[in-house]
Amino acid sequence: MEIISGTKIATEIRESLWESNEKEGIKPVLAVIVVGDNKENLVYVGLKEKAVASIGGETRVMVMPENSSKKNLKNTIKKLNQDNSVDGILLQLPMPEHLEKDKEEILSVIKLEKDVDGFTPVNRGLLAGEGAWFVSGAALACLEVIDQVYPQLQGKRIALAGDSFDVIVPLATILLRRGYPVSIYPHYQEGLVNQADILVVEKGGPGIIKGTDITGSPLIIDAGFYWEAGHSCGNVKRDSVESNDGYLLPVPGGLGPMLIAKLCENLSRAARQRGVTG
Repeated sequence: MEIISGTKIATEIRESLWESNEKEGIKPVLAVIVVGDNKENLVYVGLKEKAVASIGGETRVMVMPENSSKKNLKNTIKKLNQDNSVDGILLQLPMPEHLEKDKEEILSVIKLEKDVDGFTPVNRGLLAGEGAWFVSGAALACLEVIDQVYPQLQGKRIALAGDSFDVIVPLATILLRRGYPVSIYPHYQEGLVNQADILVVEKGGPGIIKGTDITGSPLIIDAGFYWEAGHSCGNVKRDSVESNDGYLLPVPGGLGPMLIAKLCENLSRAARQRGVTG
């Protein structure tokens, strides 16, 4: 099975963005809000900060106390909405439990043209009519891989396993808008890998798909993330599929770096739009 390097694709995307931003004198600014000291969140924010720097941009990280109120968080977002030096606003998820339950309400405060994650309820809704300001970087990354492997999707069977608002739902919406039939499952089911030419699997379990399960030559985009024995892994047991036919975007080194690169694409576009309108 051909292993697709998301790290390589992400590097190419960022290098292209750096060249175009440098040429046009664009220095995009991303504001990241982190509530609490969740270590995983801080690691992800660090990765995004490095990526934004690599395209000639700047990240302003705002760490708020764990016990921050919903009102204070919304007021912080509103101030960033009014800050003309900020191109994109990112609220790092998940938040503490007392805020997570109001996630949709809080996300809805982010100005649509600064919602570079594509997470606001309105942007997600507008996607159904192709009117979204921005689309989730994870969904865009999946599309990039699909388009690279299959420039023509006509006649291809597409299956998506999961229900997330940042991967499966926007990806399904875009593919349906393009006129392609899509089968959606809330989680991976046994044998599903042999019912599709293209499988995006987010919900399943660590290493649930093995080489012995695969009879065809599918494109598998592994969108799961788990920790086992101190190492990250996905839904596909990578070492067991090496002799299979097909393509795999693996974990690690697959969707993760690509979605951050796509975030950088959205951020750069936001900076250009600000330059045009501001």
